[in-house]
Amino acid sequence: MERYIDMHCHILPGVDDGAASMEETEKMLRIAYDEGIRCMIATPHYHPRRGHGHPDILRKKLTLVRKAAQNIDEKFRIYLGAEIYFGQDVPEKLRQGEILTMNRRNQVMVEFSPADSFNYIKQGLQQIQMAGYEVILAHAERYFCLVDKFELVEHIWNMGVNIQINTGSITGDSGRKARQFVKDLMDQDMVFGVGSDAHNTENRAPRMGKAAAYVKKKYGEAYMKKIFFNNSAAMLRKIKSESEG
Repeated sequence: MERYIDMHCHILPGVDDGAASMEETEKMLRIAYDEGIRCMIATPHYHPRRGHGHPDILRKKLTLVRKAAQNIDEKFRIYLGAEIYFGQDVPEKLRQGEILTMNRRNQVMVEFSPADSFNYIKQGLQQIQMAGYEVILAHAERYFCLVDKFELVEHIWNMGVNIQINTGSITGDSGRKARQFVKDLMDQDMVFGVGSDAHNTENRAPRMGKAAAYVKKKYGEAYMKKIFFNNSAAMLRKIKSESEG
């Protein structure tokens, strides 16, 4: 079986609109493992309405989830990041340690409202870059301005922003327009990584196998491994001077 890294999922229990309980988290972990996922980056929302848990609380939740994952397989790894809804205070809160980065690196995953203008999205990304962070744009296929004008997402890519897409958009679960958009991104080799964006065990479960199989068939095994494993793995390598997590 192939091995995948899910770089975007809401698997921590009771912190946002993702897993509601530890029981649901455990079921999501089993689904993920059966799909071939061997590493997950938990990305709880930092959002004014969907959740903004304190980093200390999120790390305690992470400890519980890691134990549950190791009960499935001792090599099943869970890491911690965040899906950050952009606001003008985000760069300062990142500097103060009030918002988590991806596995304590200088990489952050940022989302916007689907209807935000291109100028607002571009300026928000630039603000975070100017604060010294490498930016991953979460589920790029959700932003109307980018889907409607592909040259705008090319502009963001050329700014050095990494692009994350969701598995459901590869398989067509998010509609034909999103599927065509992510296909165009992959055709141009503009995808950094893939996430399930899982929130539960039903309609938003941590599924990756079907999407990975499609990419492998259409783009080849090397490209599939690049966006489903290798690029995300670079964020998970240990740095000697810091502890994991």
